[in-house]
Parts: sequence; structure tokens; C-alpha cells
Amino acid sequence: MLAPLSAAMLWSAPARPDEPPQLSWDKPVRCIRSPDGGAVRVQCEPGPEGERCLIAPDHLAYDGGALDKVQPCNVVEDASAYRALTARGARLVAAIAEAPPGYARSADGKAFQVKFDLLNRLYLGASWLPTFHGNNGLPVPASFPLGRGRAEAGIHVSVLSTRSRARHDLRILEGSATFDDLELSGVLLSYDYQHLHRRPAHWLSTFVGKPRLYPISPRMGWGFRVVSVNDRPPARRDTLDVEFGEVHLAWNPWQSNDMYSHVRFEAGADLGEYWEHRSEIDDGLDTGALYVGPTGAIKSRFSLGEGGLHALSTAFTYRRPSIAAGSGRGAAMNRIEATIAYEGILLAINDQPISLRLAAMGVSRNDLDSDVRDVEVKAAAGLRVSFWAPPRVFEPMPVFEDP
Repeated sequence: MLAPLSAAMLWSAPARPDEPPQLSWDKPVRCIRSPDGGAVRVQCEPGPEGERCLIAPDHLAYDGGALDKVQPCNVVEDASAYRALTARGARLVAAIAEAPPGYARSADGKAFQVKFDLLNRLYLGASWLPTFHGNNGLPVPASFPLGRGRAEAGIHVSVLSTRSRARHDLRILEGSATFDDLELSGVLLSYDYQHLHRRPAHWLSTFVGKPRLYPISPRMGWGFRVVSVNDRPPARRDTLDVEFGEVHLAWNPWQSNDMYSHVRFEAGADLGEYWEHRSEIDDGLDTGALYVGPTGAIKSRFSLGEGGLHALSTAFTYRRPSIAAGSGRGAAMNRIEATIAYEGILLAINDQPISLRLAAMGVSRNDLDSDVRDVEVKAAAGLRVSFWAPPRVFEPMPVFEDP
């Protein structure tokens, strides 16, 4: 009689104001048939006040379905094991089932994602894009500055290799279309590599005075872009600028332990082609002005907290290509862009997060023969829907990378 009474009290007791305890994901779980015929998940630990057992239902409260995202049971036992717990005086505490890292579990047993890695996702977005335009004579559409919107999409992939203490960041098929006054931009593929090595890459010997040896572990990286398109850059409303490729070296003076957050300096070169009037491309791909030149950038990425719910990024880039072939050969062009952006997750539907993105952008450039100098300042406010973003999980890296 005592066992069924204890079970009834366990399931019918009113919820306490504080959160119920939860079974640990990294500890063994016993599945036991309770006296009322249902299955429970049990974790017991000894304590100063005797044995304490957390007992959680092994089913969803609202429809009796099976729990998802739980550990397999180490053992499955019948009701006699439950009676043995009460017989030896174990303190039974109502709890909720365990959940994997990056997930929480509601009181009715449903697991839901609470951490998100937005470096790994496919996203779709829409935003309002007021644009303020300054120039020295070019006409400005009547829709400026407030009548613009933007649609965007992209794929982000980031692989953290703990054994080599390195991170690989990729952006694939990322682009946007801005309305009114159509402007298209995008990149086919972008790759960046960074590391946080502990083994010295080089050894420096000095012989002024006593010979000394110094380890050198530069936080160097590299990256490249393939096919970056800007149709209608700000200086000309009828131009097409295609960067065929860009390659750079990078230095990361600061990185978080998992290299999610960093400050990055880049220096490199790019190659591309520029059509003053996009209709010229109908006469052949060789009708544009081929350019090549140095590039530089200062970038940063910060995760505000460990859950991946808030992120802040900045980028300042400078390009100075010179026309290598075509109209204006030998002329140099200035390309300056700056962006600061915040993204914060507001809610999730079936673990697919919806985030608010706020950004401010500035672009300045002078172009070719007329040397028209143009400046645009933009502010963006919109939403992004991300798909298949995994939980952000902190995996400890080894002290030293594999040799």
C-alpha cells in the first residue's frame, strides 16, 4: 500500500514555485516500471541525508508519447526495483528528464533548443533599408532615402577542429536584392581560416649577449573569395562590378578560446572586371575594364554570451584596384566600406530561430574617367529566419594541437 501511495503523491503533488531538478545528461539513467504501470527515469546519488533519487516521467505529459533527445537507459527494470527504492528509504524527488547540451526540457517533457550556433545555418531575411545618398551631380531616385527594402539569403558553415585547434568559416551563395532602385550583390564562396595553436611555429635565436631562444606562435590565418558581384554600386546606377577572386593573409590579435569571437586584420589582393554600362556585357565579357589591386580589412565578431543568442560584428574594408586593361587603363579607384551589425534571436518555431538584425553601413567610391565620388549611408532593420542552426556547444580543446 505504501508504494502506490508514494507514487500517487509523486505525480499529483502541486508544482513548487522553483524549477524542478533535472536529470544529468552525463550520468547513467535507469528506466524503471513504476507501481502505477508507467515508466520513469531514475538517477540516484548518496548524500549526507541519505540516498536521493530524481524521478522523471519517461513520456510526454500532454499525449503520453515517447521523449525525444534522451540518453539510452543503462538498465530497464520492473516495478520491484521501484519498490526497493522506497523500502530502503531513498528520498524520491520529482524531476524532469535529462536534455542534451544546448537544449532545455519543459515541465511536460518536451525538449527545446536554447542555444544556437549562427555560424552554421541557412538563412532568409527581409529588412527595411533607408539609404542616404550623397554625390556630386548624379541623379538620385525619388524613393531615396526611406523607400527601400532588401531581401537576403545565404549559407554559413563553420567547422571547429579541436584536435588541430583551428576554425574554418565558409559563406556560400550569399546575396541580397534591394528594392526600390534595384541593387544586387552577392558572393559565390568565401573561406577564412584561423587557428589558436600552442606549439610554436618558429623559433627565434638571438646572439646579442647571451644566446637566447624565443618561441614564435603567430595567430596567422588566410582566406579567399570567389566571384563577388555588385550590380549597381553607389557611384553609378548602371554599372556592373564583378570581383573574380580575392586572396588574403590574416592576423588575429585576439580570439576567444573557441575562435567564435575574434578581431581580425586582413591584407591581400583582388582581380575583377568593371562595366561602366551593364549593357556592354552583351557585346562580350572582354568589353569591361579589368582591374587588379591591393585589399585590406579590419573585422571583428563577438558573441554576447555563451548561448549564441546575441552577436555583434564589424567590418571595415578598403580596396584600391587599378585598371589593368580596357578603358581608363592605369587609373586607380578607391573602394571603402564599413559595417556594424547586431543580431539577436527573438524566438524559435520548431527550433528554427527568428532573429532581429540591426545594421549601419557606409560605402564610398570614386570611379574611372569622370572620377565621380559617391557616398551612401544605409541603416537596416529586419528579421532573419535561420534553418538547421545546431546548438552552440563549448567543446574543450586540447592543450596542444596534434603534431
